[in-house]
Amino acid sequence: MTFGLPGPIIRRIPNENLGMKLERHHPVKLLTRARNLILAVAAGLLAVTIGCGSDATSVPVGFPSEIPPGTQDAVSTAVPTSSETPTKRPVVQRPIAQVGDLEFLVELAADPKKRIKGLSGRPFLEAGTGMLFVFEDPERLRFWMRGMEISLDIVWISSDCRVVDVSEDVPFPDPDTPSDELPRYSPESPAQYVLEINGGEAAELGLGIGDTVEFLGGLAGTYGC
Repeated sequence: MTFGLPGPIIRRIPNENLGMKLERHHPVKLLTRARNLILAVAAGLLAVTIGCGSDATSVPVGFPSEIPPGTQDAVSTAVPTSSETPTKRPVVQRPIAQVGDLEFLVELAADPKKRIKGLSGRPFLEAGTGMLFVFEDPERLRFWMRGMEISLDIVWISSDCRVVDVSEDVPFPDPDTPSDELPRYSPESPAQYVLEINGGEAAELGLGIGDTVEFLGGLAGTYGC
């Protein structure tokens, strides 16, 4: 056997009660509509907020909006390093007359005024120095000692740069000697260059006829030797 209730029971519901039960469902519909409206308004406000926020977030966070203090000064006061090399002063080469293996630091007398003056009036001449006379053409030159205060060796040099004669230890004259009585000195062969050095220096250093002559330093390649 089974356990149950006795027969189906059918109960009639009065019409007035049915109306009341149906009215109870109306508030639920109103709440649903209100909730949907609130959700729609909230969604609209969210969209506006997102749209307005797009401008605010267009600049990356942390990007500086202005140059930090001190940056402009650092740039404007930067001094570029110069790559130019300091200019060096040119080295002045001394004029040297080399006779054989001997070198003499010389003064140059290459124009008429300096040739006439020569070494006259000099109280002394340092060892290893002298005066070099340069002429336009080789010839039998004639020198004198007017106005000289020291004795000299006169080294006569040919156009092919060789010693052709040496007048050794030529004395300086008495200052009261008239010009027309002063001795003249000439080489045995034509000369184009004359080197005057201290008297006795040629013999002391072994300088003699046949020695080759070369002009060095400031004279190199200028006067033919």
